[in-house]
Amino acid sequence: MNMAQRSLRCRHCNQQAIRWMEHLLLPNSGTEFGLRTPQALDDNEIIDILARVEAIDSPGLSLADLASSVGLSPFQLNRRLKRAVGDTLGNYQRSLRLNLAAALLARSDQSILDIALQTGYGSQAAFNHAFVRQFGVPPRKARLLATTRTPHPGLRHRAFAEATKPHRHRDLPVLAMRFQGGYSHVPAYWRTFATVLQRAGLDVADRQAVGIFYEDPGVTPQHLIRYDCCILDHERRLSGVPGPFRADVVRSGEYASLDVSGLHSVVADAVFGICSLWMTTHRRRLTACPAYEFHRRPPWNEEGAIDATIFVAFE
Repeated sequence: MNMAQRSLRCRHCNQQAIRWMEHLLLPNSGTEFGLRTPQALDDNEIIDILARVEAIDSPGLSLADLASSVGLSPFQLNRRLKRAVGDTLGNYQRSLRLNLAAALLARSDQSILDIALQTGYGSQAAFNHAFVRQFGVPPRKARLLATTRTPHPGLRHRAFAEATKPHRHRDLPVLAMRFQGGYSHVPAYWRTFATVLQRAGLDVADRQAVGIFYEDPGVTPQHLIRYDCCILDHERRLSGVPGPFRADVVRSGEYASLDVSGLHSVVADAVFGICSLWMTTHRRRLTACPAYEFHRRPPWNEEGAIDATIFVAFE
């Protein structure tokens, strides 16, 4: 590689680093990059494939095996995945792992080796290589950039941390519907979810609503953020309901819990307070488990507001 090529590559990597750091948003900034129209996933075969790919205890699933399981060729499956989630299977799996790794680098003090192992890499060297390919900077530099760019917690975040309490959850079955797009669209997701439930013949009155959110909005591009609207299904009677639904479960484990109310954007501040203050004070760390919102009032009636308890998993 000659000097001009090295200079061009360094400039490209610096631009990638700047863009990655721009995704380390201030709490509740709501910035959205390259957002395509937020959407509900309505392809039931793809919904099933994604559930298997995203399972925490899922083994490495090959494109060929997944395609065969739904009677498709690898090419056909990748084409439908790209239409549904904007990416091929390999890129989607890699993004899931590395977006989690980036969030852990930015929001925790875990060692780089621990993060590499937690996100499925067999060595720190392999993790470093994959991380640079995805974000343009090595993990150590990414952590340093995050430290310098992430805002210091304010009084609001300290109040949230002081109100946070540990809580143990047992497994709770839910009926879920997947949406993809920025968190600012969550109120609209809930209205769509209620409408689809009603069309399927379900009465939404007195249903316990649960939101599942997976991504750190400061790391994952907004148009790739996953959010599930759910209702509890204690007796597992809803799995046969027609529509773009899947049976899922609120995972058992230890959680930091916090009551919140106000505009839905309060969730970002609440989670930031939990991760930046409560976890550190109590010597806990984030896990790969998603976070949950248990709504005290039906979110499909709230016009952008939220009254819920937030649960963030720790170990």
